Parts: sequence; C-alpha cells; structure tokens
Amino acid sequence: MFSPSMAWLSSRTLFLGICFTFILGGSALQAQSAVLVVDAFNKKVHVAADALSKRPVGGLAKIATAMVTLDWAEASKVGVGVLATVPSYAFQISDAGSLGLQPGDQATLRDLLYATMMSSDNIAAITLGDFVGKDHLARLGRAGHPMEEFVRQMNQLAKREGARATRFTNPHGLKNSRPLPYSTAADIARLAIYAVSRPALRFYTNQPSRSITIYRGGQQIPMTLSNTNQLLGVDHIDGVKTSSTARSAGCVVLSAEKPSTVQVQADNSSLIFRHRMVVVVLGSGSPFGEARTLLHQGWAAYDRWLAAGRPITDKRQMLDQF
Repeated sequence: MFSPSMAWLSSRTLFLGICFTFILGGSALQAQSAVLVVDAFNKKVHVAADALSKRPVGGLAKIATAMVTLDWAEASKVGVGVLATVPSYAFQISDAGSLGLQPGDQATLRDLLYATMMSSDNIAAITLGDFVGKDHLARLGRAGHPMEEFVRQMNQLAKREGARATRFTNPHGLKNSRPLPYSTAADIARLAIYAVSRPALRFYTNQPSRSITIYRGGQQIPMTLSNTNQLLGVDHIDGVKTSSTARSAGCVVLSAEKPSTVQVQADNSSLIFRHRMVVVVLGSGSPFGEARTLLHQGWAAYDRWLAAGRPITDKRQMLDQF
C-alpha cells in the first residue's frame, strides 16, 4: 500500500520532477493524474503529485461559475430567487445539456445553480453567466458581451484566491473556445477551499437529488436532478464537483468534514478545532476510486500531523507556496 510516510515525499516530487507510483486498491497505478489533498482550514498539503501542471479540468470550472454567481447575488442583494432566461446563443457554444433546456426557457438562479453543480448542465452554466454578466455590465455602465464580462469575473476570482496558473474562457469548462482553458490541481484546491468556506455553496453540492422548475411558454415543467458525485455521503463527503470529458478525462473535487474536536486549555477555556479535507484528482481513469483512497491517506497523514503538534518543517508544505 502507498505508505503514509510518503505523503509529504509525494509533494516534494513536484520540485524534484520524480515520477512515482500510487498503490490504489491493491494494484499499482502510475501517477499520471494530478492529485492534491489539503486540509481546508490550515491549508497544509498532505499528499500531492504533479499538482502544478496545467491541464484541462472540464466542468470543474463550474465551481468558479457558481461562486461568481453567489458572490454577485450577495453583493448586489438581488439574491438567487430571480428568474433568468436561457439565451439563444448558448446553443452556439454548447450542446443541449443534460436537462434539455431550450432558448427562452426560464428558471431561478437557485435552480440553475443546482443544475450547474449537481448535473453539470452546460446551458444552465451559460445562462448564469449571461444573467450575471448583463447585470454587471449595466451596473458598470459599460457595453460588452455578458459572457466575456462573466468570464472576466471568473478569472478575477481565480486570481484573488491565488489561482494564478488558471485560465477560464467560458462558464461551462469545455475546451471549445480559444484560447483554451486550463488549471492545476493546486489552483482547483484553492478555489474549492474558498467554495466550501461558503455555506451557500455546500447547499448546492451536498444533495443527492433535487426537484427544480423550468418555465416554458407559460407552463411550469418540473424536473428532478441527480448528483453526479458518486461518493456523496460516503466517508462524510459533502461535495464538491465532478467532470469527465474527452480532453480532461475523469476529474473530481471532494470535500469531507469530520466532527469538530474540543481542546480544554490550562485556564479551562476551550478551543474548537474543525477538520475538513479537500481532495482534487485531475485526468484519472478512475477518479472516484482514486479520490476516496487519497481522502483516506490524507486523513491518516493529517491525524499524524495533529498528534505531532502541527509542525511545519518546510514552507512548501503549505498550499500558498504551491
């Protein structure tokens, strides 16, 4: 089995350029996929491999799409209950999506967020970008295409969170635009940590199914979404996003939180410690199996780190140094 003592050694391979092998489920798997396991609260990296290589990440870009939308909804005080209309140009840049949305359909931003994060619907993601982009341009008093403005906001979010090796070119993440989009395992972890720090986002990722309503031609059309995250609810996993495209292969971002612990101090005061792990797997042929094994390895390394008193022996162990 992949030795827990190798957890930090694996992240050092980022600097040494060494190719190593994971042992997953009893069989060897050459580490062609990029992986990173990080403690969401302390930002301590516990397992990493090829975490700085720029890769296609497919629908994981929708994490940024959702966060830009939620940040806008909060800052504008408009909220997510407002209706947005599916733009006709959406079908020029994406297929019909999993829900079969049509030009002119309407749905609340809330339901579009569910469709984007749970079912990874591309048209829903484009509709979010169109609505928020238009509103942002109007508030700025500027002309321009709403999608370009929304993508600009996505990239600003990435830059703000330290994801400087990331380029988004559309809200859905497919590589059908120029220039091509890309990110890294380390950058996706940064965005995921920001996302899970917001309770609102977890609300859109931790449900196995959800009923939404589409408004079409004056009629209400109920739809039921299923979450693409096969590991939801397993090992305390409550999100975040999955993706699988021909270019990106299997990608998954998992988030899992263990019960908080309380540490009584000498003065009888108490410190509460929360424990959340984020796992990123890019370009895997078996993303769910690999991610679950990595989550177990990450928690084991994390527990040893806590027992040792949370030492930081090398600043490169921290996510902000990746």
